[in-house]
Amino acid sequence: MRMRIGKNRDRILAAAAAGWISFAACCTAQAQAPGRRDSSGPVSLREEKVQITIPGMEDTCTLLWISDMHIATGEGDPDVTQENRENARERHEMMKDASGLASEDIWKDLSGRIDSYGADYVIFGADMVDYASEENLDKLKAGLDQVQTPWMYLRADHDYGRWYLDMGIRRMRRLHRSIAPQNRLWCAHFPGFILAGFDNTTTAISEETLEEFRTLCEEGKPIILCSHVPFDTKQPDLSSLEELSKEAWGGRVLCWGDKTEYDTSKGGCMQELMELITAKDSPVRAVLAGHLHASWEGNLTDTCMQHVFGAAFEDHIGIVTISG
Repeated sequence: MRMRIGKNRDRILAAAAAGWISFAACCTAQAQAPGRRDSSGPVSLREEKVQITIPGMEDTCTLLWISDMHIATGEGDPDVTQENRENARERHEMMKDASGLASEDIWKDLSGRIDSYGADYVIFGADMVDYASEENLDKLKAGLDQVQTPWMYLRADHDYGRWYLDMGIRRMRRLHRSIAPQNRLWCAHFPGFILAGFDNTTTAISEETLEEFRTLCEEGKPIILCSHVPFDTKQPDLSSLEELSKEAWGGRVLCWGDKTEYDTSKGGCMQELMELITAKDSPVRAVLAGHLHASWEGNLTDTCMQHVFGAAFEDHIGIVTISG
């Protein structure tokens, strides 16, 4: 009989509030191409399913991944400066699904359906808003307030972006703190694995964050790592990820790696992080990512896979099942 970790939701919530909320030895994963649609609401969601097997794990755990929603209310947003009204209008039009539904409307429908999946945890994998206006963040918060399933919110450049706005950094951070903590490293401990997520991987993590993650690795438990920006370890599988990114983004490889857009060739914390991920004895068994607005899966190493999820403003939702 399948046992769901979700029945211990109160315990997990309490652990999350304490700042820590466990994937074991070898890990295999299998993804289904996005195609099955959940049409139970106004938005026909494209369910992107990933199966991760961890030998020895007794329970079954289900995670949801949602990223790249890019809520953008448009030119009427009071925080948008006059000279950027047209930019805001264009971004609003850009962030629509194939049916013409705007990102804020997709989010309104999706956020009301998250709990119906009965998942154990939700990863909001960054770029949930297109820029950090109060109006965009209010719409995001209204949806998050409905979600009873435990979650983490990993921000990135768009979540913090003030490109079109008359807004200081202190006000932006205050608005974000009203939604969720700004943890450098989010951790959720489950029986058998640790779920970890970095804040804002569109910039390099700090030395303090790297040391926190190194300490986490020393616990010896398998880790599923969440990062908005994917990693490129130059394994054979990664050539297809590079081509996917180049095709979508004007020849740019939007991944952390050697000679990529997020270049690690000169060293630093991100190169050290990748060394931790790719070490032969690394506890990292899977990486979940977004950012590219396209779906991909392959191997970072012989023992670590990576899945890149499509964009939520294009109706994608990730469903990750972990079992023994």
